[in-house]
Amino acid sequence: MNTIKSYKWTIASAIAVLVLLLIPSQAFQKAPQSLIGLDKFIHAILFGAMTAVFCAEHRALKKMNPKFLLSLIIISAFAFLTEISQLLTVTRHFDLKDFGADTIGIATALVVMRIATMLS
Repeated sequence: MNTIKSYKWTIASAIAVLVLLLIPSQAFQKAPQSLIGLDKFIHAILFGAMTAVFCAEHRALKKMNPKFLLSLIIISAFAFLTEISQLLTVTRHFDLKDFGADTIGIATALVVMRIATMLS
């Protein structure tokens, strides 16, 4: 239970990402067209932010960065499951390019957080 409390913001951000990715697409019809074109960038930002939160909480708990490859695999698996879960909705669909953007965001955040640790 203490471990769950230690990662409370990671869990909250993962839930927020999941909710945002499952919102019916009609909710975005009023969004500016330029914002809609940024879909992949937004995916990368969402998963990058979630990963950065995870890294910060992991460092606070373990006093070290999380293992890069293991973190990349586990968080990417979550990203893949979010894409799969979109198949259960009427207005969303699985998009391999979204998953690629998610993975790029995850990897970027892992690298940036490592660099931030080295610089601090």
